[in-house]
Amino acid sequence: MRKHAVPRRTGAISLAVVATLVLAGQSPAAAAGPPTLSIIDNETQPVFSYADAIVESLSVETGEDTDGDGVVDHVYVDLMRPREGEQGLKSPVLLTASPYNEGYENPENEDIPLRQAIGAGPGFAWRIQGDVRTDLFVPRGYAVAQMQVQGTGRSTGCTDLGGPHDIAAVTAVINWFAGSGRAFYLDGSPATADWSTGAVGMYGHSYDGTLQVGAASTGVPALKAIVPTAPVADWYKWVRTNGLTNYWADMPGYAQRVAGPAAKEVCAGRVASLAAAEDAASGDRNAFWDAHDYVRDMSRFTAPVLTTWARDDANVDSVQFADLWNALGAKGVPRKLWLLNGHHGSSPSDWRYDDWKRTLRRWMDRWLLGLDNGIDREPAVDAQRQTTPGPGTPPEIASTWPRQDATPVRLHAGDMVNGSAPLTTEPSASADFHMVRDTKVGPLLKTQPGIEPPYRIFGVTPPAAADTRFSGTPTMTATVRPTTRSTPLSAYLVTYREGVKGMKVLSRGLIDLKNRHSLYRPEPLVPGETLTVTWEMSPLDQTVPAGQRIGLILLGDNYSSDTVPDPEAGPIDFDLTKTSITVPVVGGRAALTL
Repeated sequence: MRKHAVPRRTGAISLAVVATLVLAGQSPAAAAGPPTLSIIDNETQPVFSYADAIVESLSVETGEDTDGDGVVDHVYVDLMRPREGEQGLKSPVLLTASPYNEGYENPENEDIPLRQAIGAGPGFAWRIQGDVRTDLFVPRGYAVAQMQVQGTGRSTGCTDLGGPHDIAAVTAVINWFAGSGRAFYLDGSPATADWSTGAVGMYGHSYDGTLQVGAASTGVPALKAIVPTAPVADWYKWVRTNGLTNYWADMPGYAQRVAGPAAKEVCAGRVASLAAAEDAASGDRNAFWDAHDYVRDMSRFTAPVLTTWARDDANVDSVQFADLWNALGAKGVPRKLWLLNGHHGSSPSDWRYDDWKRTLRRWMDRWLLGLDNGIDREPAVDAQRQTTPGPGTPPEIASTWPRQDATPVRLHAGDMVNGSAPLTTEPSASADFHMVRDTKVGPLLKTQPGIEPPYRIFGVTPPAAADTRFSGTPTMTATVRPTTRSTPLSAYLVTYREGVKGMKVLSRGLIDLKNRHSLYRPEPLVPGETLTVTWEMSPLDQTVPAGQRIGLILLGDNYSSDTVPDPEAGPIDFDLTKTSITVPVVGGRAALTL
């Protein structure tokens, strides 16, 4: 195979490359000169042999020395591409960057461990050939590559969990496919990508999707499109919420979990620095978190995004989807969404397998090859219906999200009796409600409304007379009088299947009142001083079936549930006449049959 230098390829795919595509179904064998892609009706065709494809492994220099050993970090890339690349075929590249690509876990099947694989041996071939995207894209002339983030698998260096060093490593690999940088085969000989068009697309789930968004945020020219499913767009909002630290969050522990065998020891100091930089004790935002926020500055983000969001994803909160989606819309970046039922592991292929495969192919064909297949002019949203959720059911098609016919409706907890009240459109007639700490009760506060003393505000509606659809971002407003200098608040919009049983959280919103003005600079409370605070809850798109009740729950210190306990927290007095939640209801007030 060729190992000579190639010109740097950045920017959009050239007209010369597009001109080499075979039109009207002409086969590569019939084309004059080097083999070329086969295009029919603006779609690539599977004309290349999967069985004969080249499978190889190489390492790419990142330009950084994150483990401080005096040697530039190398990240390993496993690759499968059509053999015709040796005869001059030019292939676009589909890349997944991941900490899971060797010996940790498959991010789309989190309970199934991957086989250990060192080098291009049987285990390596199983891994790359076991990726469904190789079977989908390699016969159509694409190359498919799997990258191991530095400090994971065989790659040297230390991960910073999606921080600037991880993203720099990903962009180094992208740039190598576009003709710049250095790479080596496992025998140490130089590697070149002279078979590449220089156009790269990325795909992957969860952490793998997160790294795509981070790479796209740098504006690296060769990255033409991404397909991040359930990605994190802002790591702060994954492990923090408005100044509060999530109870389960452990960034340094996560870094140790994904580290490769050598990195676990070599990178111990780097992990300790992550622990100091994240400042888990305060929960405040700082420069470390800003560097892990990919949508904070969208000025360089140009890669079109096809993404998914599962309605009940408890791992990657809906705020991640909404922040990315809204930022793309504000920047005018092409975007498309598949809205799914289910949890973090839900896949669009579980719902409409063939349709998702074709959508994925068309997305890459459009942006990596410039084929005018119309996918960018189609409605942006395919939503799985909750009322008819089965596999293969037709989608609800919409031009955007949230639903344009959703309008805000304000709900209040009525007069409280032993911690319970009706949830209505009318405010309470009595202002004061004294809520004490909940350190002994914990999660029961969301499921048992009759607990004494009044550990929380609990408002619930009568059973709905018809299905009720919410689409958008609720906001919570509370007027309170704290008794201490520090007080967290937790709000939950929930639904109950039977009476007040079978609870499901529709949206949650947590806040440390010290951070009501700034996530960077906490401002201690003045005990006894009344204040009003408004904060956004997690976005939702949920249909509550007829017969179910909707509830609002307000808690103080959310012990043993969603946040780390605050030792300074104390009782809170609420003015219920000025406390409410505003929810986005499809059809507005008239559709709220409560």
